[in-house]
Amino acid sequence: MALIRLAYASEATFSASPLERGVEPHVARILMASRKNNPRRGLVGGLYYGDNRFFQYLEGEEQAVYDLYETIKRDTRHKNVETLIDEPASERSFSNWSMKYVPAANDVMGFLKKHNLKEFNPYAFDRDMCEKMVELIRASSQDDKSINYSDNRVRHQSAASDVSISSGSRQALAAAAVIFITAIVIGGFVIF
Repeated sequence: MALIRLAYASEATFSASPLERGVEPHVARILMASRKNNPRRGLVGGLYYGDNRFFQYLEGEEQAVYDLYETIKRDTRHKNVETLIDEPASERSFSNWSMKYVPAANDVMGFLKKHNLKEFNPYAFDRDMCEKMVELIRASSQDDKSINYSDNRVRHQSAASDVSISSGSRQALAAAAVIFITAIVIGGFVIF
């Protein structure tokens, strides 16, 4: 069966809620459903949500992509669904991602500024801008600015300040530091 690539724009029908773990709650539910269903369907891709609009890119077997796209068009969380790219694909380019999510990141803001867009509006994208947005989503995994929902863990590491450590881990690290410093003070410098 033939591989295809499809990108679309849509508007959210919900009002954005405060972020939970860096993701708007309605979007988080979409991502969780994608994480569950896309691997079973052999689909991969990426999603960006900003200014109450979606840009989503899908790759996979033609029938699976079209079946999902029909489901998306009927989903009450979307309206004004518009196809931006629909064409054959020679290979998968998001092979490790069941559905990759790119949070509002500096690279997207730079993309908008470069194209003189004051807000995220994929309806205004020409073909070249669509391809650049797909590449931006694809490349974001290389600098760990994305959330990978293809496995059971959520990775989000856009900066060192985003890393959270459990209180148990903090206590263990603090205890190890105290022991290490005590060993240095009592025994002098330790050579390994």
